[in-house]
Parts: sequence; structure tokens; C-alpha cells
Amino acid sequence: MKGCFRMQVTFKGDPLEVKGTQPIVGERAPDATLTTRQGEDVKLSSYFGNQPVVVSVVPDVQTRTCELQTKRFSKELAKKDVVYLTVSRNTVDEFNQWNDENDLDLTTLSDTKHEFGKAYGLGVDMGGDERLARSVFLVDQQGIIQYVQIVEEIADEPNYDATLEAIDNL
Repeated sequence: MKGCFRMQVTFKGDPLEVKGTQPIVGERAPDATLTTRQGEDVKLSSYFGNQPVVVSVVPDVQTRTCELQTKRFSKELAKKDVVYLTVSRNTVDEFNQWNDENDLDLTTLSDTKHEFGKAYGLGVDMGGDERLARSVFLVDQQGIIQYVQIVEEIADEPNYDATLEAIDNL
């Protein structure tokens, strides 16, 4: 059953309303069409099935905290038997530039059509710029959400240890 409260997060202490209803542990992970770094549309559900999936959501990969989150999860999850995805409203070109500048080849998915943000209830208006609330989802091989973390202060990094513990407990 989906929650029925209006979630708020903050950005540098200022409240932001998170638009929509967020999925909870035990629910089937919502599906959405995203765009790969190669510019191809892909269903999020196409990543579910063989391994657990960590979906790391960042407001803008070109900012410092988002970069730290993406790199830290890349390092930590390389030791785990999981699929690691980074989702943001960044464009394909922005993601490709970021990967090139950081000498990385991560699976980054663009939500420029806002399907993911609507399906996961994560849209936030950051001064006229529509972004996604910083969050982490762990989805098991059956497509069921096993862990959710929506970071209360967008400028803060997520709790990596809690995510890693959730993976270890699958």
C-alpha cells in the first residue's frame, strides 16, 4: 500500500515538497522508461531479474555531493553481486561528459522525460529547476523493493552503510 503523506526534504535547510507518492519496502518496483548513455530508451524493469539492483538517485551528477555519492557507490558496490544504476534528470550528454571527465563507465540513466520521477514520486522544484530527490532503492531479483532511503537534506550524502547492510541482508 502506498503511503498517503506529503513528503518534504530540505535543501540547505529550506523545505522542498517531494511531488507524488514514494514506493515502499515490499512493493513491486515501479517501471519507467529512461535513456541510456547511448541515447536509447530502456525500461527500468529490464535490469531486474538476475541480481539485486541498487538504484542511486541524484539531483545533478555535476554537483559535488552527487559526484561523491555516485563514486562512493561505484567503489562500494564493485565488491557486491549487484547491478548499480545512477538515475538523474541529467541529460545523456551531461552524463557522458561526467563519465569521461571522471574516467568512469557507469550505468547512468537519464530521466529527462520525467517518467521515473513520477513513478517514484521524487520530483522536487529547486528554484524553477525540476530535479529528483536524493534517494536509494534496493530491488531484489523478483522486482520487489527491499530498501528505501530518501535523504532528508538534499545537500547531504546518503547513509552508505545502511544500503550496504540491506544488500548483505538479502
